[in-house]
Amino acid sequence: MSVGQNQARIFVCDDQMEVREALRLLLKSNGYIVECFDGPAALIEVAVQKQASVILLDMNYTRDTTSGEEGLDLIAALREQRVPAALIAMTAWGDVSLAVQAMQRGASDFVEKPWNNDRLLQIVAKWTAAGQVEDREMAGARRVQKSLLPNSTGGEKALRYACRFLPAREVSGDYYDFFEKRRGHFGFVVADVSGKGVPAAMLMANLQALFRSHAYRDDAAPEPVLRAVNAQFHESTSPESFATAFYADLDEASHELSYINCGHPPALLRKRNGEVKMLESSALVLGAFPFWSAETGRVKMDEGDRLLVYSDGAVEAQSATGEEFGEDRLLELFQNTAHLSPQEALPEIEAEIQKHSGVSLFDDCTLFMASLR
Repeated sequence: MSVGQNQARIFVCDDQMEVREALRLLLKSNGYIVECFDGPAALIEVAVQKQASVILLDMNYTRDTTSGEEGLDLIAALREQRVPAALIAMTAWGDVSLAVQAMQRGASDFVEKPWNNDRLLQIVAKWTAAGQVEDREMAGARRVQKSLLPNSTGGEKALRYACRFLPAREVSGDYYDFFEKRRGHFGFVVADVSGKGVPAAMLMANLQALFRSHAYRDDAAPEPVLRAVNAQFHESTSPESFATAFYADLDEASHELSYINCGHPPALLRKRNGEVKMLESSALVLGAFPFWSAETGRVKMDEGDRLLVYSDGAVEAQSATGEEFGEDRLLELFQNTAHLSPQEALPEIEAEIQKHSGVSLFDDCTLFMASLR
């Protein structure tokens, strides 16, 4: 038994107890951690919350059917829920057509029943090893992305601010940044690139480079910064790629906040008296079109006012029943944490979003909060 080599978690899903037990004993004796399930519903409930390296799954669960449709639907459901495990379909001997359909739905491999122990162990070992390599690569990518982002808290100038960055996967298409080098001005951006995972993260890195090359120029106004970013982002990305963004600049002397919302969810500005203003979209998304136009919004921030900018992953976080967290819940939390500093309030808001959505988020989530000293 090569316990040190494996220690990978394997899920087994089959409606026949004797099959589950045979696979459990075989895999456990070869050093794997094994959990068994008697049907799709039980497997999905656990698989979306606990990560496995490999899932061995039967293709039929109603004893009087042999079509494999239940297994195909299970594979599709697991992939729709973004379960990253290698899915190995267990098909009847010689049923090549069902194996092909399973692969088309998202299965990684297949094993024929009755199985050959050596063959099955070879397939499991291949996919657990592949998953370990991918895990290491993705962990490295996440470290690189994290290093690209600024410190998530600050407040030496007119604004006290904090940010929470919650990727739905190992890497994210969300982006935030602060620009504190222009005398008398503090700029910041929260953006959300189209797509998810590694492709979105690569676009995010491109967008970050563009913002940093333009936001520190002498002209502090948002419009010329965003116009330049849009032009270069459009030229350097595919036609279907774009980003929403909320970009703002605070004049630290006058306390005037100039902002442009590029197709992003409305930012929430809470005045000291409790009134909340919605800073709605006022421009096209970035990168979708070579032409770009915008209206710059301006609002005065007074002492005690606070601002919340978020990506759509915050309000689209889904519960187990598919209910979204929603703007109303977020607004209520924003109001109820008004007595706290941004550094204290954001963890409470994050905890409620995580509680609503369970272990995994549906989409990347970024929260930025600032209050005027």
